Amino acid sequence: MTHTHTHTHIYAQRGMTALLLACSEGHEDTAKMLVPPTFAAGSLNVCSTARTGLLGDHAGYSALLWAEDRGLSSVVEMLCASGAERVSLPALVLFCGEKASVQFDAMEQTVAICGNQATLRSTQRCPLGAKGYFELEILEYDSQYPHYGFVSAAFERMLGASYKKVGDDVCSWAVDGENQYTKHNDERGEYTCKWKLGDVVGLACDLESMHLHVSVNGCFDAPNGLLFTLSPDGVRDGLFAAFTGSTGKLHYNLGESPFKHVAPSADYKGFVEFGDYVTLENSIWLHAASRIGDIARVALMIQSGENVNTGDQVTYMNIYIGIHIHIYICICIFYKNVYIYIYIHMNIFIIIQRYT
Repeated sequence: MTHTHTHTHIYAQRGMTALLLACSEGHEDTAKMLVPPTFAAGSLNVCSTARTGLLGDHAGYSALLWAEDRGLSSVVEMLCASGAERVSLPALVLFCGEKASVQFDAMEQTVAICGNQATLRSTQRCPLGAKGYFELEILEYDSQYPHYGFVSAAFERMLGASYKKVGDDVCSWAVDGENQYTKHNDERGEYTCKWKLGDVVGLACDLESMHLHVSVNGCFDAPNGLLFTLSPDGVRDGLFAAFTGSTGKLHYNLGESPFKHVAPSADYKGFVEFGDYVTLENSIWLHAASRIGDIARVALMIQSGENVNTGDQVTYMNIYIGIHIHIYICICIFYKNVYIYIYIHMNIFIIIQRYT
C-alpha cells in the first residue's frame, strides 16, 4: 500500500503525537503504522508534555522510551531503524545526513558531528506573530561549513548521505561565521564576523516584523544584528531552529536552561516554550483512534491524510468522553463524598466543553 503522509494529522494537544499515544497505551500494531508518517514529519523524538494513561505515567518520554516501557518490541525495532532517540527532554531531530555522523547528549544539550555533513532541526516551531530565540555555543570548532539559522516546514528531510545545508533553498536561512557569509536560496550575502572557539551564537526570528537577527556573545551590533528580511511565502506558518555542520561540537540551548545572553527584546521565547508543530487544523480524531487502537481507522486516515467524517468524529468523542465519565461516576459511588461528587461533575463539564 502506498501512503500519503503529507497532510496526516500527526500532533494532538499538550505535546502528544498520535505515535506517542499509541505507544503509551500499548497498541503495538497501531504504533507500527504510525512510525512512517511521524518519521516523515521529523517528529520521532517529540516528547510528551502531559501525563498519559490512568496510572499517571511520567511525562517527557519520547516514542522510543514509551515503546520500550510498554514492551512493544517490533515498534522499538522500527523506531531504532528510523533513527529515533531515547530522549526524555525536548530534543533536536536529525533532518539531513547519516545518523552515524551525529552524537546526541540530550542531558548535556550537546551535539557532536564527526566527518559527514548533517543538519539538525528543532521539534518546536515559532509560529507567525511570535518571536523565537536559541543559542549555539561552539565547543569544538567546525572549520568547514557551519550554517546556523532557521528552516520552514517545507525544508525537505533527507536521511542518508546528503550535502544539503541550511540556506541552500528558498525555505531556509543561514549565517556562516567560518566562511563569512549569509545564505538563502543558495545565494550568499555579506557577513564579516569571524567566529571562534567558545563563541555563543544567538539566533532570533521575529515573525511579527519578519526579521532574522544574529548575535555573537550577546552583541547584536554590526556586522551582526538584522541579517534577513523574510518573505511570508517562504516562512509559511512559522520557522524551526536549525543548523548544519560537518565537524565539531556544539552546546545547543532552545530554552531548556537559562540563556547565556539576552535576546533582542524581552518578548522573545525559547523554542521549547512553543507548542509542537501542528499540521492542518486539528488532529484529535486520529489521536482518538490511536488511543483506542483502531488500526483500520488509523490506516484510513494515514492513507487519505484527512479526518474521518463527522459521524465518526462524534462516535470517537462519545467513546472518549463516556470512558472518562464512567470512571468519575464510579469514583463518586465508591467514596460517597459530596465534595468529590461536586469536583468530579466539574471535571465532566470541562471534558464535555473541550471535546464537543
